[in-house]
Amino acid sequence: MADESAAKTIDVRRQQELDHLIRKMGGIASVFEVRSDTAGDPHFTAFREMMDVYLSACRNNLQDGRDFMDSGVELTDDEKQHLAAAFEKVFGFAPGA
Repeated sequence: MADESAAKTIDVRRQQELDHLIRKMGGIASVFEVRSDTAGDPHFTAFREMMDVYLSACRNNLQDGRDFMDSGVELTDDEKQHLAAAFEKVFGFAPGA
């Protein structure tokens, strides 16, 4: 985990940039959902679940004052479980198997 004191120093402008980025990625994920639903492949559409986990983690990291672009995204245990389940839906096996 990143140093908490360093993580809390994110400035307002950077926080706004990251918030805008999360919103932009959310829009892209929404378009993916609409377009992928017509593919008829539930494995492919499960990529959206992975996107949702990533976006949720980005929001949580930003709320905690972490710059997820510079430091990477830190996942909670719950997010890790959801990501592993979505990965398994897409590829048919658990991550690391």
